[in-house]
Amino acid sequence: MSFFEEVKREVGITDMQLLSGFSFVNFCGETLYLEGVKRIERISNDCVVVRTKYAVIEVNGCLNVESIAQNSIVICGRIDCIATRRL
Repeated sequence: MSFFEEVKREVGITDMQLLSGFSFVNFCGETLYLEGVKRIERISNDCVVVRTKYAVIEVNGCLNVESIAQNSIVICGRIDCIATRRL
C-alpha cells in the first residue's frame, strides 16, 4: 500500500472527496506539488495564488513555477507559507 493510500485510509478521505477537492505535498519547503487547480489567480516571484473548486490557495516565499498542467502546478524555491481559504 502506498503512503497516500495509507493516509487516506487512516483519516477516512474517499477518492470522490479527492476528485472534487484539492491536495498538495510540500517537499521540505522547497518544492510544492498541488493538484485540483481550476484557475491560476496570480504568479509572481514571491506569491502564487490558485483557485480550486472549493478553496483559494496562496503560496509565499522566493518562488519559481516549474510546471503547469491541466489541473496541477509544481512550485519550487523557498516556500515560507501556504495558506488555504475555503470558498
